[in-house]
Amino acid sequence: MRYYLRNPKTKVVSPSSLLPPALQRDTELYSRISKMCTLREAMRERLKAQNKTEDLSRISTVLTAIQNYLAELHWYVGYFESNRDAFKDMVGVDFVWKSAIVRKLPDAMGLSRVRYTKRGVNGGGDSDGGNNSVAGLGARILGGRSTKQRRTQSTSIYMELGFTLLALAISKSMAAYSKVATLDTEIECETINAMTPGARIISEEEGELGVDALKRAAVELREAAGTFQYIIDNVLPHIRGIRLGVPDLTPDIQYMLQMLSLADSDRLSVRVWLRTDKNQSKTPNMPANLLLGIQERYSNAVSALRTLQSGEFRSVSSEIQNYMRDGQLVILAQAMVYLAQVNSDNQKYGNAVGFMRDARELLAEVKKRNGSVHAQTADMLLKGPLEPLYSLYRRNNDSISFEPVPSSDELRARLPSGRALMSRAIQYSPPAAAA
Repeated sequence: MRYYLRNPKTKVVSPSSLLPPALQRDTELYSRISKMCTLREAMRERLKAQNKTEDLSRISTVLTAIQNYLAELHWYVGYFESNRDAFKDMVGVDFVWKSAIVRKLPDAMGLSRVRYTKRGVNGGGDSDGGNNSVAGLGARILGGRSTKQRRTQSTSIYMELGFTLLALAISKSMAAYSKVATLDTEIECETINAMTPGARIISEEEGELGVDALKRAAVELREAAGTFQYIIDNVLPHIRGIRLGVPDLTPDIQYMLQMLSLADSDRLSVRVWLRTDKNQSKTPNMPANLLLGIQERYSNAVSALRTLQSGEFRSVSSEIQNYMRDGQLVILAQAMVYLAQVNSDNQKYGNAVGFMRDARELLAEVKKRNGSVHAQTADMLLKGPLEPLYSLYRRNNDSISFEPVPSSDELRARLPSGRALMSRAIQYSPPAAAA
């Protein structure tokens, strides 16, 4: 299964471009900058290699390379902030990054035009927290109408920090996904199979192995969410006045990515809860309410995306938009399966048939999109526990209660509110070596 995000990529930066001539004579300082650039190059190569494959088995090496560079980058940002006067006459280096979320931006949007102000002139406020000749008040998007990852560049060291942290957060999400990708369909089906008469229940050993992977993956997703929040709080204020041309480093996109990370973490946490309920006290009410709460987080992510300007919205890759849309549908369908069980237990068989009917329709819609990350899960659910349950509820309604089956609109109006969820972002802290 494919991951729905791509990591940003970057271009080479030389040590001499990061220091003004006067500071380059400091041998110790220049040596540290050279080391930082060596670490950056290692990160760049790892990001480049990862973008050429859908195999996430080596994502840990990407994470290590990013973290090694970040330790020095945080130090450099701190050094720059403490020695602004020494940097004021320096011609800033252009940091070039390729977007993680944008595949195509039509030239009609006007984003390919250069947006620089004159170097060293305050064009409406020192938004980068320093002299404009170093920080840069503008950026440009490079290239024409290619469908490849789009590029942007800026002289701002804060843009460099923002994209590096973005790469860190996405890599953490990829690492989480690599731990559960082979379990995803099995677990999605197992949570419903556990409540289906005659279904096979996983062994205790299988459950322990799965729970351990799910817990570790959930933590990494929460760490990713904390990194997105750090970008919002500590990086974006410094680049507020910069026209980057791609929306990666905007509050709406960072919030969207944070909500997706927390929603996916919640999905894993629900599975852990279902597998570790030793007292067998689980009832369909609880997972239904939890899943509806997760669906609400997906909805929040979609809302954040829709606040972008129309051109920016259209430029966001279809993989991301499909992941949010189909994720909502799959989660809502699973919640409806549990709600059907709730109504069946209460002998409201008309409602049970209606919820199961709508769940089948939602999953069938996702299944038709072969390129969707969720298509296989939808297919396995349709082939697995749903049909026996649907047939059972229909037989009960036709032979016991004879209730009318509500319309989809009526059932949507009866959906309960989602339960508050357990996942919270884990705060990102700069590496100790950056102090």
